Amino acid sequence: MKALSLFFFLLFSNSLIAQNVDFVGELIASENYFAALVKNKGLRKAFLKMSGENAIVFRPDPVSVQKFYGEQPDSIGGSLSWEPVLARVCKSGDWGFTSGPYVYKPSDSSATTYYGDYLSIWKKNSKGVWKLALDIGVTHKKPVSKPALNYANPSNSKFIHQRSKARLQQREDIVFSSDKLNSTIEKADHKIALNEFISEDCRLLFPGSEPIIGKEKIIAFWEKQGLKKLSAPHLADRSYSGEYAFTRGETIITTKKGKNKRYHYVRIWEVQPGFKWNIAVEVYTEAGKEIADTAENN
Repeated sequence: MKALSLFFFLLFSNSLIAQNVDFVGELIASENYFAALVKNKGLRKAFLKMSGENAIVFRPDPVSVQKFYGEQPDSIGGSLSWEPVLARVCKSGDWGFTSGPYVYKPSDSSATTYYGDYLSIWKKNSKGVWKLALDIGVTHKKPVSKPALNYANPSNSKFIHQRSKARLQQREDIVFSSDKLNSTIEKADHKIALNEFISEDCRLLFPGSEPIIGKEKIIAFWEKQGLKKLSAPHLADRSYSGEYAFTRGETIITTKKGKNKRYHYVRIWEVQPGFKWNIAVEVYTEAGKEIADTAENN
């Protein structure tokens, strides 16, 4: 009886501890440390220290952090500061994302200041340390208001511990298929795709615009722009606990005047009741000239 009582005590204690862990607080602390490194050590050293082995940044096209910053001098200039206002971490506590405004100045003496918003995806390494996995951002005019903080830890710590690599790959394939289905539907009717796949509180980051938040506002934004999209996903990645994932790919956006522009996109997906996947965050950034020229010539 004593052994049985001890078992249930440990089981309950471990569950309680897991539910009380401030995963988001840990992630925000890592991002604040990242910001401090940028200020004290510079962009190159900070990105190389805080990024995972396979981390990707968009400059403007996707490139390995190790390649891009590894080729930069330590003296690479610029003052970069940012504030995470949106943060989520999955139930397994090893996969999360943040988003918020940033400010960049090419140099201390520069008269030009760039404003924008970013999305960063983070993963814990084998030692349990948060490492940057992907970073993408857009530029826009100086914000007119300060955004409200929106941090949320997982509601509970219950998830299926999947060990099979084949099964884990199948779970990623489901997200990739959802992105492909979204792309197929948006080609036929963009508004139907928006209604079907974006969440009610979805956040859209698009060049030249401050964050557009909420399904109704996002639909109104696309209708006002009169843009048509043709998207193609390249890859998907899903958290171990399974409720969050991201996809990235390319989109050709056609303006009212019939001009095509190629963009890279990143989408954060969140599973909804009934195992339906919806887009929680969507970011578009213009592709480099070389890629854009290739698209126009095809």
